Order: sequence, then C-alpha cells, then structure tokens
Amino acid sequence: MGKRGGISLPPKNLQAIHLSLSQRGGRFGVLKHSVLSICDNVLAMPRKPKTDQARLPKKRRAKTPPRFMLTDRDVELVRAILKYRFLQVSQFEWLFPDASRRGMENRLRYLYHSKYLDRIVYPEATHANRLIYAMAEKGAKLLAEKDQVSRDKVPWGRHLNKVSLSHIRHLLAINDVLISYTLALEDAKANRLVSDYRVVKGDASSHKIAVILKDDAGKRYEAAIVPDAVLGIKFKSGEFGLFFVEVDRATMTTERWQDKIRVYYDYARSPELRSKFQTEWFIVLTVTTSEKRITSLAERTVAMGGKRAFWYTSADNITPGMCLERIWAKASDLFSGQGDDTKRLATYSQVSKSGIFDAVGGKRG
Repeated sequence: MGKRGGISLPPKNLQAIHLSLSQRGGRFGVLKHSVLSICDNVLAMPRKPKTDQARLPKKRRAKTPPRFMLTDRDVELVRAILKYRFLQVSQFEWLFPDASRRGMENRLRYLYHSKYLDRIVYPEATHANRLIYAMAEKGAKLLAEKDQVSRDKVPWGRHLNKVSLSHIRHLLAINDVLISYTLALEDAKANRLVSDYRVVKGDASSHKIAVILKDDAGKRYEAAIVPDAVLGIKFKSGEFGLFFVEVDRATMTTERWQDKIRVYYDYARSPELRSKFQTEWFIVLTVTTSEKRITSLAERTVAMGGKRAFWYTSADNITPGMCLERIWAKASDLFSGQGDDTKRLATYSQVSKSGIFDAVGGKRG
C-alpha cells in the first residue's frame, strides 16, 4: 500500500495513476515526473505476502493451529523443556545463543498453539519473561517418535505441570543455576581450565544429606535435606570440588535456615561424605534475592558455627557469563563469633568476593 501526505492508496490505484500520467502530454512538467517517480518507488517496494492465518491469540490457544514446518531446532526446544521442566524465554536464549529473540519467541509461540508445549503466564515477571513454557503430551510423543522409543520411555506426565506458581518460580531459579554453570563449565573445559564437571538438579535418591541429631530432650532423630543443585568439578590440578547449591527466594524462615545449616555443618564431619562423594570437603553456595537477605542468612550461619564453607551471592549474578567470576561472599568475611557473640565485620558490597576457582587456591587450572 502506498502512502503520501497521509493518503493511502492500494497498489492497483497507483498503477492506474501511473498509466494515466504516462499517456498524457508534457504539460504537467516537473509535477508529472515527481508523481511518476513516487509511483515507481512504491510499486517496487516488497509487499507482505497474503496469508489466510489470523493473528494468534496471546492468552489462549488458537482454535485452528498455525501452519508451520517443524524443524530440528523445534525438536531441540521441546527437548530442553523435557530436561528443565519449566523455562522462560531468557533461559532459552542462554541455551540457544545463535537464535534471535524474535525468532525464538515465534517458534515457541507456534509450538504452544500447535500443542507441543504448554504455557503459563508469570504475572510478576518482566514483559520479556512473562511466558513460562512447559511440556505437553504432543511434545512428549514427538520426542518418543524422534528417539524411536515408546511413549512411556519419555519421563514426563501431566502431573508435573500441576504445581503452584511459587514452586515454578523456585524451579526457574534453580534452572538459572543449572544452565549457567553447565554452559560456563563446558566453556571452561573446552579451554582446559577444568578437566571435567557435572551439574545436576538435587535428587532425593542420589543427593540426600542426612545426619543424626539430638533434640532439647536428648532424643536422637534423623535430619535430612536435599540440595537444590549439585556441582562436581575436577579442576586441572586434579583436585575434586563438591558444591551444594541452595536457591533461596526469601520465603524460608531463618529458623528453618538454621536447621539446614546444622545438617550441612554436621555432614561435613560425617564419614558418609567420604564414602558417598569421595571428597574431604564441600562448599555450600547460596543464591538469594538481595544484599539484605544475604546479611540475614550469613549472620544465622555464623551463629550456628558455619564459616568459610558457606558462600553467598544474589540471583542477578547467576548468568553464564558471570557465575564463574568472583561473585561469592563468605559468611566468615561478613560475620565473626558464634551464637549470641556473633559480630558483623563488613557488608556484602564491602568484602572481597571469591570465585569457584578460589576453592582450590585461586588459580584457574
């Protein structure tokens, strides 16, 4: 459609004007040539191809799925959902850095409206991350077909999507850790900064940490926790580093946090650490919401006896480009003492930070 001075004309009208002026004599002079030039330029512009597909609705699935050709990248997007369960667009961008954001959003939109993926609206997120994607039955069947296995071999069921929004937020925050460290450590391995690594979501069957404690009455009981994620890194020096990750969204009481610290503190002295993880030490990495929350958790940690093995950072530092940098503050650098004698030494912004490589002497490799 051509536009000039606010007037809009369809191409067929421009063609008629062009033909009429071309057949007239020279009495229009400069005006004639100017109008002919405008018509030529507009008619030469590429026009959006016609389509019979209506605009896709934003808040519900389209009654008629859009027509599109399923690509290898689409299968990779569905497979990523199977692995991480819930993902936002920004996390897809980390996983597929060669794709444009607009292209990624379009493919996810098509997969949703064609029922390969499900979608949840996250009302509190920024506009770019308001949509959370999850697996759908058609997507699970697609992966079974691509992998040439029966549907029951694809580890997904509808019940996995039926969780609270609060739980989804927690899983998304854990995925930030899993994706960031997987990508960063893969790059470190390619550059021979680490020999090997493993990054996994905490699982009760494999990573349960249990100790025997005594209550106020002296009665023995088992206390157990499951870390949100576990990082195992074999550094270039040959030393193995074990990191338990806790993702805190500031919804846990400080009393409950102290209970966790007590389990970690006692587990560090347990023979099971050596037999189960083949290491003499571990570090607890806590990702939380703000400097204020870091201060609160670190104070309770030191009061319970935890010090150098408990590191803290804020969630905005957990990205593939940042997570291996010096972003962690040790509890022992923030507070000293124990119990009621705990004293503040510095704020999070004041202390020198540590990085993963500092766990084995501060050298990369």
